Amino acid sequence: MTESAGESLGEVRGVLAEVSERLRAAYRCVRSAEQGLDEAIAVLSRLDQSHHDNLVPPELPRASSELTRGLGLISGGVESVEAIDARL
Repeated sequence: MTESAGESLGEVRGVLAEVSERLRAAYRCVRSAEQGLDEAIAVLSRLDQSHHDNLVPPELPRASSELTRGLGLISGGVESVEAIDARL
């Protein structure tokens, strides 16, 4: 391998490491948001029992589902980046 190819490979690995870290940070943020949303749904559901109106807007469970789906996509991105790095 030539020196410039080695440098390029090093640059690619550096970028992949940065992408991987950003994906992991995104996963942590989304997971935190998901937990907070689930807690809010639980509190509202408990309050629903003593209230005549439904306090849990239908958008909240849908948002929670979307966050869960997003976590799967982010995990897939991390795995893809790791697979690319392993092939290098």
